[in-house]
Amino acid sequence: SSTQYRELIMTAQQNTEPVPHAAAKIYENDNPAGKPIPQAVLVYHESAHSIVFRDHLRRQQTAIRRTSSQMESSTQGGTVAQSPDQLLRKQDSQLVTESTHGPSQAPSTILEEVSESDVGYESGGSRGSTHSARSGGESSSVTSGGSGSRHYRRVKSGLTKTMTQKKISPPVMQPVVIANFQPVIEPLGALDLNSSNLFEPLLDADPLKEDCRLEMSDAESEVVELLKNEQAVVKTIRNADWTAFFQKFKPSEEGGTGTHEHHPSHQKRKDSDTKKSEIEYPFNSFVTSTSLLPSCAKKMRCFGSTNEYAVGVIFALPAAFPGDTSEDVAAKRTRTWSWPSGYSAKTEFNIDHHGNLINGREEALVPLSGMRKMNHSYLHDKDYFVGGRMVKGGLTTIPYNEIYIRVGGLGRITGETEVATGKRCADADGSGRSFDHGIGLPVALFVREADYGHLVRLLRTRARYSTIFGSDAARGIPLLFMTPESGVRVFTEKLQHQVLKVMAWDLNPFQNPSLAHRTGIDSTSEPHLQQKLEELIDLDDDKMKQVLTPEEMARIAGGFGATDESVANLLNQAMQQDFLEDKDKGRIDSGHNMQDLVNEGLAFALRANDYHTSRQLLILYTLVASKRRNSESSPLLGVDEGYQSDTSKASSSSKQWRDAEKNIEKEGNKEMHLFRDERKLGKNYIPPPPPPPPLDTDRLRSATNSDGLLAVLGAAQVLRAMQDGSAKRRVKESIDSIEEWIDNGEQSVAFRVASWRDQRAAQGDLKIAMENDSNFMAFISNKAISNRKKFAKQLRDAAAVTNFDSLKFLQAIHGVVSQMNSPCLRLELLQYILGLDNRYSVAHVTRSVELAATCLNLSENEVFNNDETKPLGLS
Repeated sequence: SSTQYRELIMTAQQNTEPVPHAAAKIYENDNPAGKPIPQAVLVYHESAHSIVFRDHLRRQQTAIRRTSSQMESSTQGGTVAQSPDQLLRKQDSQLVTESTHGPSQAPSTILEEVSESDVGYESGGSRGSTHSARSGGESSSVTSGGSGSRHYRRVKSGLTKTMTQKKISPPVMQPVVIANFQPVIEPLGALDLNSSNLFEPLLDADPLKEDCRLEMSDAESEVVELLKNEQAVVKTIRNADWTAFFQKFKPSEEGGTGTHEHHPSHQKRKDSDTKKSEIEYPFNSFVTSTSLLPSCAKKMRCFGSTNEYAVGVIFALPAAFPGDTSEDVAAKRTRTWSWPSGYSAKTEFNIDHHGNLINGREEALVPLSGMRKMNHSYLHDKDYFVGGRMVKGGLTTIPYNEIYIRVGGLGRITGETEVATGKRCADADGSGRSFDHGIGLPVALFVREADYGHLVRLLRTRARYSTIFGSDAARGIPLLFMTPESGVRVFTEKLQHQVLKVMAWDLNPFQNPSLAHRTGIDSTSEPHLQQKLEELIDLDDDKMKQVLTPEEMARIAGGFGATDESVANLLNQAMQQDFLEDKDKGRIDSGHNMQDLVNEGLAFALRANDYHTSRQLLILYTLVASKRRNSESSPLLGVDEGYQSDTSKASSSSKQWRDAEKNIEKEGNKEMHLFRDERKLGKNYIPPPPPPPPLDTDRLRSATNSDGLLAVLGAAQVLRAMQDGSAKRRVKESIDSIEEWIDNGEQSVAFRVASWRDQRAAQGDLKIAMENDSNFMAFISNKAISNRKKFAKQLRDAAAVTNFDSLKFLQAIHGVVSQMNSPCLRLELLQYILGLDNRYSVAHVTRSVELAATCLNLSENEVFNNDETKPLGLS
């Protein structure tokens, strides 16, 4: 029966279909069962004619009917039937294949179930088709015989094994090669390491060892000495609280969140000294809870879990006291409170409105000298007090203690000098740290896990420190790894370079986990995006450039994020190299350094599923490429005939483009500014730059299902189609094919019905990204004809007014897409014209076209003067 037949077909598909790669499985976030989503099928159309007339379906049916007629004639005529192997080899020699293949797409097979009632070239039985997946050069097919028997055939390396349920006539269904067809998403191969792998060299970076001490900077040696002598306090910060913590240091007039914060006991006081200190100190000061660890940070754990409180800060204590007694007096006078290990002070809930401690908190206070004696006991005694109780035999790890102290006021101080300004800040003469006005900015950052996930988070936190307090304040800030078991380990500059090397070659890139789902293309939160921008790594360090190659820096920029300035300078240097290599035409690989860097960066952005870094790379690539085109009209050559770059202009452009986009989004009509009319010709008219040199993103598009990455990679493909002339050729080809279909459709209703059946078959078998299934009544009536006439006219008008390499072309395409309600054929033709695959829906095409227009808009404004750039905010 037909039901049994369908069940048998489904069973055969399950048995013969290869299992997709584990990395290729995609799961729905809201599906508790974790059921995999069906893989996308990628189709790059071979020609406009094949889209309009479904030539591939016609070839399938022709081949199938030819096979059926051959078998009928061989059996009815009394001749000896050929073996299945002989028939397959003979049929394979007769199959029609296309000589043209889509970019990076190998041809695969598609199989059709044959219905005896099939007539003409429409595919009546296409719903039962199955797709073969590339797996080690192996393809599988399910075949059916005319008398109800079922055969399963697996073909591998020319060898055929037939599994027959009943010995009956040979099969009638054979594989037909379809050009430009890839069954499933094929992800990029996974790298060797992930965020949970340990960076083992850091475990051996003991600052007490001679080899490590020689590699340490003066700032690192100073912080290690402070921790050894218990002259520093530490604070771990919740991952989600870093923005609020950093903003507390900044004065309100500089974008901070407040003014000088008084101690709770001083909030009612009004004295002139407080106002004076507020003016003299560059940063706000405030009181917060910290911990005083035992010598070398051993034995005692810090507050919070290592995942939720991944990174912490270290503050240096004032060093102006000749003995512990004077320090205790100053701490008591300024109400710098401290409680022993294991005591939960909860100061935020145990201070009254007069600033006094309540609920027994004052009675539990211990002076700083007493805290150090307890820490010494934890390290060297067998029995000691923890939380007011004697612990016999001691503990492996001691709970944290608490010191309520004022931080901020001054900047980061190293060696009695403020790092950012070079100003002398000595504790002894009162110009340095103090309990009264604050102990300055953090002097170091630390993590408590040595895996790559925490180390990358540490590098990103340093980048935020640099963004908020300035690159001078963050220069050379020590990075540490601390655990109760091993104490302090120094993440020296040499080890940082090793990690960066691993990040560029062996580590699967990843976004900040707390930001990844809040910075997507459809759900971008402004505060989280701001944090993402603050965490971008600066690759412009001279020592870093000596260690990392441009290719490695591009990978880090795409996978982990880098500042706009450093990426622009990286591409600008590659452009200089291209300029010099272009003078030597004998070199095969000349002139592609910048494109290669961008492709490397986009590949790592795809691995990290990072929409924003991929978008940043494409926009900056377009901007830098436009500068090269502008320089070719008036080359910047020096005496030595070398290419002279303008790094300052590149950095300025990289800073401005984000502001330009914000200004566009603030305007009432975004399309009006994206697709504005070109400037009128004048005396000083400079023609807008063409699209940048093409980027080959075909393999990357076939490796992702992310909407954001498809938009970016689609925009790169749109710019490529404009630059290499393929869009112009395909538009003309599409117009001719549509007009041919219209001529045939106006003469025959049967032709239109057959066309409808073919289109429905294509939607089912090739999974074309249609908004809705084709409407049968649209083909019976004249609606399909009128829609296609209108579409052909739109394409013809676009071809008449544009050179296909400017905003005019994108404006025409955007106008066509914006008028589509339920497109089928028209959407396929747009995919073909722009070189996109079948997954690009109307929304995807719109995003890609708008991003391509943004790139051209920004690059066009690079060649105009400041007055003309004001509408885009580039002045």
